[in-house]
Amino acid sequence: MVSNTLLNQLNLYAANLVLVVLGLNVLFFALKFKHLDLPFRRLFYFVLFNFAIEVSALIFQYVGLNNLPLLHLYTLVEFILLSFYFKSVFADKAIFQKVFWYFISVVSLLIIYNSIFIQSILKFNTLAKSGVQIILIFYAIVYFFNLVEQRSLNTARFKSIRLINSAIITYYSGSLFIFMFSRISFWNEEIYVIFWTFNGFLNLVFQLLIFTALWMAYYRKIPSSQ
Repeated sequence: MVSNTLLNQLNLYAANLVLVVLGLNVLFFALKFKHLDLPFRRLFYFVLFNFAIEVSALIFQYVGLNNLPLLHLYTLVEFILLSFYFKSVFADKAIFQKVFWYFISVVSLLIIYNSIFIQSILKFNTLAKSGVQIILIFYAIVYFFNLVEQRSLNTARFKSIRLINSAIITYYSGSLFIFMFSRISFWNEEIYVIFWTFNGFLNLVFQLLIFTALWMAYYRKIPSSQ
């Protein structure tokens, strides 16, 4: 087995790379903000919040504070912001638009209830986090099932949104596995380190795919013949 020291180093490298790519994503989104359509603007808010949480977590770690309350906050806001992203992606879905506010209100209250009464903000919120991950995976899968109804599928915008949905399925499926088996990993330090190193690299892939999608939609020059 790979030593825990090496895995911890790999986890640290992945976390640092994630922060760098997140910073680039925030910068690139900000530079094109006036030109972003609604889905990408809402994705920008998520990326910006993600960056703020990552920086805050590092600060908490540096001063010796428990940063798990940030995870509880992140889970709630992550769900809300990505739900609004998918609301704009599913703009033509009347049923989704009709139940949207009821759905995010109920789920948000359940997340808050979990943090107050079930899983303390000083502990991992595995129940709420796993639930949110399942919902986000479901959003992305529904989008792919509805691709046949979309027009102009070869445009840079649609290619980018498809890539973002692929990133969501890839990252949240892997992360869901980690949180579902977190009870086991907490009791075994070696498994714990392996799981979170894997999660770190999944997050890096997720951010790189978002970066690529943004580049495809707003930075890459497209020949006039397309």
